[in-house]
Amino acid sequence: MTTRSIKPTVRETSAYVRELGMRPLIITVVGSVIELRPKGLRGREVGDVASIWRQLVRERVAHERFAKQKGRRRRW
Repeated sequence: MTTRSIKPTVRETSAYVRELGMRPLIITVVGSVIELRPKGLRGREVGDVASIWRQLVRERVAHERFAKQKGRRRRW
């Protein structure tokens, strides 16, 4: 059983980004929205979970196609 995200849930991730130095990412999840921001800064990036998932699937499919084409080229 899963719990729905109604209240904002904020966590510090183990991922680091270069934004005025190396800073860990802070992630906030509310409903179907994910907000990412470097720790200690106000700038943020916001995305819908369904859109993020769709983009990740596209990238995986493109990577698989590229790997398949690369494999074909080696047979020549």
